[in-house]
Amino acid sequence: MASLRVLAVGDVVGSPGRKACVEIIPRLRQREQIGFVIANGENLAGGSGITPATTQELFDHGVDVITSGDHVFKKKEGEELVQANPRILRPANYPASVPGSGSVVATSSCGLKIGVLNLLGRVFLKTVDCPFEVAEREIKEISRQTPIIFVDMHAEATSEKVALGWFLDGRVSAVFGTHTHVQTADEAILPKKTAYITELGM
Repeated sequence: MASLRVLAVGDVVGSPGRKACVEIIPRLRQREQIGFVIANGENLAGGSGITPATTQELFDHGVDVITSGDHVFKKKEGEELVQANPRILRPANYPASVPGSGSVVATSSCGLKIGVLNLLGRVFLKTVDCPFEVAEREIKEISRQTPIIFVDMHAEATSEKVALGWFLDGRVSAVFGTHTHVQTADEAILPKKTAYITELGM
């Protein structure tokens, strides 16, 4: 089986974040032979929301899938963007009537299929569907196409991110947290071989 390196980037905030991605991601992809890049882009446009130009800038510089969170629809263009491009995700545990999708299976540079799932926490945030129940449903569907699954848990509470990591241990490749912007130093391989970190940072 082909080997694969995946880069997961935390919240990309405004023009400074986009500039960093433009300068760093292409070099990292080449130097580290990275085959797939996931970036949380919910704060791309002026620090809150997404626009066609800001999402395209990331895609043009090596990002394969853009995840999001509670700010994805802060700009009016957000709704149209998640409908038009399946590689721009909104949280999967938003109500079913919300435009777009919370998961996607995309193809890496070496031809492997990669599943990406985007979830939103409920602690200290607005009420949405249960991320644990939705994760069960979405992973069952993604697993029909690939065993390689990455989960962005966009949440405020550390406890909720940790709980999801243990809940999904052995069923996904990695669970990483976004939203709180300060990288944690708790990266680990859980007992059933799922990679985990509470927060990727900003």
